[in-house]
Amino acid sequence: MKHKFSIRLPDGKRRPIGEGAPCFVIAEIGTNWYAGNNRDDSTAKKLIDVAVEAGCDAVKFQTYSPEQVYAPNAGMSDYLTAAGIRRSIMDLISERVMPVELIAPIADYAAQRNIVFMSSCFSLDDIALIDPLTPLHKLASYEISHLRLIDKLATTGKPLVLSTGASNPADIDWAVKRFRAKGGNALAVLQCTAKYPAPDEAMNLAVIAWLARRYGCVVGLSDHSPHPLWAPITAVALGAKVIEKHITLDKSAAGPDHFNSIEPNEFALMVSGIRAAERMLGDGVKRIEPAEEELAIFASRRLQATRSIARGERLREGDNIAILRPGKRSPGVHPREIAKFENRLARRAVAAGDGITADLVGSERKQHHNSRKSKRK
Repeated sequence: MKHKFSIRLPDGKRRPIGEGAPCFVIAEIGTNWYAGNNRDDSTAKKLIDVAVEAGCDAVKFQTYSPEQVYAPNAGMSDYLTAAGIRRSIMDLISERVMPVELIAPIADYAAQRNIVFMSSCFSLDDIALIDPLTPLHKLASYEISHLRLIDKLATTGKPLVLSTGASNPADIDWAVKRFRAKGGNALAVLQCTAKYPAPDEAMNLAVIAWLARRYGCVVGLSDHSPHPLWAPITAVALGAKVIEKHITLDKSAAGPDHFNSIEPNEFALMVSGIRAAERMLGDGVKRIEPAEEELAIFASRRLQATRSIARGERLREGDNIAILRPGKRSPGVHPREIAKFENRLARRAVAAGDGITADLVGSERKQHHNSRKSKRK
């Protein structure tokens, strides 16, 4: 079981994904490349530029033929109708099919910008078209039962990112087992809630840790919630190493995905938030951090002299020593050592405020011997 794999970037460098590596952020352009009657690649290129400027690792489109996705006369989706889009699903996706002649140029443009090109595939023909253009594949949530797609994706030898929206454990178990049985190896499984937008109470982000334990693979989140930060940052804290979110140039644009996407400034905020969360998580080893060192010395309680102490003077808490913050004075021993100093004789003078250190008193045995010797005299 692998919690890490790597892909080759357009510039030839290897990019690890998973344990110990930065979160792999995918800007889901989907069908948002389509702007009205505009069927060229101008909007797609603008969105790629936005993703690059935001610091994303990949851009993802969708490659499909409508007749290989939905049954004839599939009707209208209730969630789109509620959003004011009263058109059959076949009409909507048919007008947003990316022309085949645009796919390679868009992939080439992504390569020029050194960002990974991806596209979800929905048929074997789509895989044949996309496989030469991408270092990893994506299987959309609703394709998790499509054994022909899973089998073919496994034979490509490339990593697979698998979304799990509207899936139960048996669905995911079957798909993962099938992918591995057919020769698939590198795998990332993403928690996903198939609702657009997804309400907070339906996100169930704790599943991310469950996915990692159950499948022993890279895990992440395909996020359909409306806020640019809340879910991605929580997901990273729970171990997500892949984050996917829809991007648009304009939320108010017509279409099935724009209203459930985030705009360029929000996307940049999301990526910077993810990177900040990663820095904040650290390695899980508790220590005094370099950033804390100055105050660890300045303000941590130590055993300090409350006034000048003469050589041979007896040390007593509340008289000449106390548990204080040393500030710029030399720090004394940890307060847990105070019993070793109480009622002992100072072997040297101590300036007011300075730390009470181990060399200030001898051993108990030596001090007792010196005390008896003094009495005999």
